[in-house]
Amino acid sequence: MINLLLSILFTTSLGVFLKLFERNKLDLFQAIVFNYLSCVITGIVVQQSIPDYTSYSNESWFVYAVILGCSFIFFFNVMGYIVKEMGITVMFVANKLSLVIPVSAAFFIFHEEATVLKITGIIIALLAVVFTSLKEEENKHTFNIKQMFWPILLFAGSGMNDTLVKYSQTFHMRDIDNAPFNITIFSAASLAGFVIFVFLLLKKKSTLNIKSIIGGLLLGVPNYFSMHFLIKALSIQGYGGSIIFPLNNIGVVAASSIIAFIIFHEKLSKLNVAGIGLAVLSIIIIAYAA
Repeated sequence: MINLLLSILFTTSLGVFLKLFERNKLDLFQAIVFNYLSCVITGIVVQQSIPDYTSYSNESWFVYAVILGCSFIFFFNVMGYIVKEMGITVMFVANKLSLVIPVSAAFFIFHEEATVLKITGIIIALLAVVFTSLKEEENKHTFNIKQMFWPILLFAGSGMNDTLVKYSQTFHMRDIDNAPFNITIFSAASLAGFVIFVFLLLKKKSTLNIKSIIGGLLLGVPNYFSMHFLIKALSIQGYGGSIIFPLNNIGVVAASSIIAFIIFHEKLSKLNVAGIGLAVLSIIIIAYAA
């Protein structure tokens, strides 16, 4: 389970980085683009060799990695739009509740056993995500039923990305060495991001920001390892996607809330505290079900 704990740790640290970016008014899109470049560099260090994309292209997982990379950039922009127009809570809940999709896939596609105890734990995990994510200040954002397209799109996209990662890991990766797969994902994301970034520069809608570039390069290290250890966790014998995805998501949500309270002095409502308690309960139930 050390791989799952490390995945939760590195994924949670991403939220801390993004919070610091917001406070220091960094260009978030620019930081994300250079973050993917840093992910590729980190992957090269982990693999201890230069990527051989020609060889990678012959692998059965290659096309899925490219799709995932392009999807990462696209849904980052969707998340940015939702945060701006509807608030961070709507984005966070839509993103995290998407675990329903890979969990459903685990039962219907990967034929994992659906026990009463496991289903109970997953339902409690979903409640934990909602309760822990709700923030009072987000009530200031107006709600427009027409805008529900974007949270639904994010919900579907995030869930399909997780499912595609699990599908690739299960059917197309011969061993637990996932560095080439990860490098290809982040290379595709980096390339797509730089194409958009250069377009914005040429249109004079963006300018180079050194602080944002440095921040993005730093963000790329934990971002790479969050994916690296998630894929390793998915390969743990006896722990399928129906176990790993709920544990990973609620672990990140609970840890993020606690860190926000301790480091950034954000207030925890009674619902938030109840959500953390439900997260702990769901972890115990799901772990026992496994």
